[in-house]
Amino acid sequence: MATIIATTPFGVTEASRDLFSHSTISRKFTQLNIALSKYIEFERDLEAADCFDLAFQAWTTDAEAARKDVLHATDTITALPLERLEDRPLKRSAVLTRALIASDNEVEFTALHRLLDSFAPLFACCASSAVGTRVQQMLETCHSHLAAIAELGEFNDPLAAWAEPSSDAEPNTLIATSAI
Repeated sequence: MATIIATTPFGVTEASRDLFSHSTISRKFTQLNIALSKYIEFERDLEAADCFDLAFQAWTTDAEAARKDVLHATDTITALPLERLEDRPLKRSAVLTRALIASDNEVEFTALHRLLDSFAPLFACCASSAVGTRVQQMLETCHSHLAAIAELGEFNDPLAAWAEPSSDAEPNTLIATSAI
């Protein structure tokens, strides 16, 4: 006769309580990260393209569609109610992403992008659980995408630096004050 001996420890076959499960916002935020990566890819294609290339119109259409997808994803996230505390930084990052994409000029974009560093705790998840760790990974991915967007020519206009007022008037005022 065989004797039944339990070789599997008790509770191993049960699901752990410390596993990550998506909330509605985190699921949509994952889609936002995918849309952001596509948007960056299409914008980089446009930067490297020649406007006389036959495929330029298709690339422009793709980039515009990717931008609409990003804006739609951010609108969806901001409209959703919070299900848990870890959703707050996701929602804040979505609001910031929308503001960055919709910004009108480089100065506004730069001011908004600096918010990530100035108010870093608001855009981070410090919870030590599995949910907190996964949310922080999603936020880091999003923030790296935002850094890549900041390097795009659409938001980083080198000619804008030339348009800023220079300090040519300073030497004249220094000479005038030293003469008095």
